[in-house]
Amino acid sequence: MKFRSMLVLVALFASYVSTAQVKFSKEFKITVGEPYKVVDAKSKEYFGDGEGHIVTVKTDGELIVVQRFNVSDGKEIGRKEYKDQPDKSELQSVFNVGGKLFYIYTVAKKGDLFDVFCREVNMKQGSMESAKLLFTSKGDLARTEPKETLGAWGLQRGPFLTVYKSFDDSKVLINYRRIPLIKSDAKNKDILGFYVFDNTMKSIWGDEVTMPHTEKEMNNLAYTVTKDGTARMLAYLNEAKSFELINIAAPGKLSNMKVDIDGNLKFQRFNVKEDNSGNLVCTGFYAKGIDVKVSWTGSASLSWNIDGLKIFKMDSQGKVLDNKDFEFPIAMLNQFESKRQQEKNEKREGEGKAGIPDLVLRDVSVDADGNTMVIGEQHYIRTERTINGTQTVYFYGDMVATRIDKDGKLMWMKKLPKDQTGYQGKGGMGFRLVVGKTATYFLYLDNKKNAELSVDKAPAKHSDGKGGYFFAYKLENATGDVSKHVLFDTDDLQGEEIYQFNTGRIFEPSPDIFFLESYMKKKQDKMIRMELTTK
Repeated sequence: MKFRSMLVLVALFASYVSTAQVKFSKEFKITVGEPYKVVDAKSKEYFGDGEGHIVTVKTDGELIVVQRFNVSDGKEIGRKEYKDQPDKSELQSVFNVGGKLFYIYTVAKKGDLFDVFCREVNMKQGSMESAKLLFTSKGDLARTEPKETLGAWGLQRGPFLTVYKSFDDSKVLINYRRIPLIKSDAKNKDILGFYVFDNTMKSIWGDEVTMPHTEKEMNNLAYTVTKDGTARMLAYLNEAKSFELINIAAPGKLSNMKVDIDGNLKFQRFNVKEDNSGNLVCTGFYAKGIDVKVSWTGSASLSWNIDGLKIFKMDSQGKVLDNKDFEFPIAMLNQFESKRQQEKNEKREGEGKAGIPDLVLRDVSVDADGNTMVIGEQHYIRTERTINGTQTVYFYGDMVATRIDKDGKLMWMKKLPKDQTGYQGKGGMGFRLVVGKTATYFLYLDNKKNAELSVDKAPAKHSDGKGGYFFAYKLENATGDVSKHVLFDTDDLQGEEIYQFNTGRIFEPSPDIFFLESYMKKKQDKMIRMELTTK
């Protein structure tokens, strides 16, 4: 017994010493708010009202809870519950446009039809307005892939609808896909719904549109809506190996134009946004091939091998005005990798195949000066065989940040290491962005061993649900200089442990101020307030 007790004391002392040696960042002022009764909900959305308050909208089935908090101290100042949602209602999106907050949901009807409703959330009162019918589908709807955050929709299904906003917040597009009427991809042409509204959710036009090509022939890469109320799609034609811009300006008014972009490269998805001149800026990671990965158990999976970033600009008729590729340099690929992986990269580079596996596009933003920031993250969900059977693995790895100036010249490109693995969805993995005036911050939870990670070493693996340090990578916008900051220890934040850490509960209600809503046991939540001290 004495020996066992001594081991426990040694372990506790080692943990204390390890924590004591870590210097917590002085660039963040951290305060913990007062506790309040927890709201158990599958979906939790967070917004700032621009007037010093936070509004949260939490949905659990047909129950909606709206809460209000002070940005100054994270104190809850209001809560209202709504149990008036109809049967078979399902949340699709909560979004802010034109200074108003809207809650979009569907209600399944007989005949495989869906009514689509909207309720405004009054942010000043923290209340839900009455429902408004937006439109009714003409047939059964297909679900999208599960959202990257996973938690809002469960692990197996995504929403029916996707919402897009114009760059000036004047228009809203609600898009969906009908369940195919013909099972053969070679014969079926997708029927897509396009419904356009102004920023008060007043209808401008809407219709279901049959695509000009079959499912086998085309791959839909991106959607957007422009300030004139036109829905636009970027599509890839598989057999012709070419791109098309499809414009839907009003019911029955579809036009498609060829886009002169190299069709031999492979793309998973694109981000398409209208700029101030009315042109479309298209951003995506390109791959020269798709690898087959085989695990030690023999299970195989496909992996996109991303070689670089492509950005091109075209006018509303598909004429390419600018086209640039930014290939990932081998020196960046080798950063934070094991010697064995570096040797593999060097060999693949000689074959023209070196890249970053499983890199997906996360965010594209343009600042007031016209500079573009593109963020990617390694991510995959795979079912792998283990000695105990099959298991679904959720992986969130390195982040890649690229900044391009207003003239289209590369300012810098950086790789930020992390290695997160879990088995219950996203949970506390991934990252959140906070954009300051002179720097961009990547917030994430990681293994404590990585607090002093040097540039020549691969990070220790972080297992979701095991606690850790809350880190921030700081990237200077002008230079790309990187520094790492430790904000706090989730096992001991001002004497308390944070439970059920979830990256999706990090939000930025005001410039330079962000929060984490956290569960602190005893059926209570608290708001952890983090304010940048260097602005």
